[in-house]
Amino acid sequence: MKQLRQKIDDYTRFAQVLLALSTILMTGLLIPNGDKEALQLYVMMGAIILFLLVAFGLFYQVKKLREQLDEVEETLR
Repeated sequence: MKQLRQKIDDYTRFAQVLLALSTILMTGLLIPNGDKEALQLYVMMGAIILFLLVAFGLFYQVKKLREQLDEVEETLR
């Protein structure tokens, strides 16, 4: 149970960091500060999408792990 809780905490923190990083990158895309090359825009958009997909995947894993933890706790009662 302790390992499941630690995994849940780690996955949650990492997903939150990825969400924050994608927000910062999105803000950098929206603020006009000179000419940006098309390659820069595509790389930033790709990174944002990748970070969001990984973050939501981690949140999905957290949901599954919480369900598993609830089952383990119920069996111990």
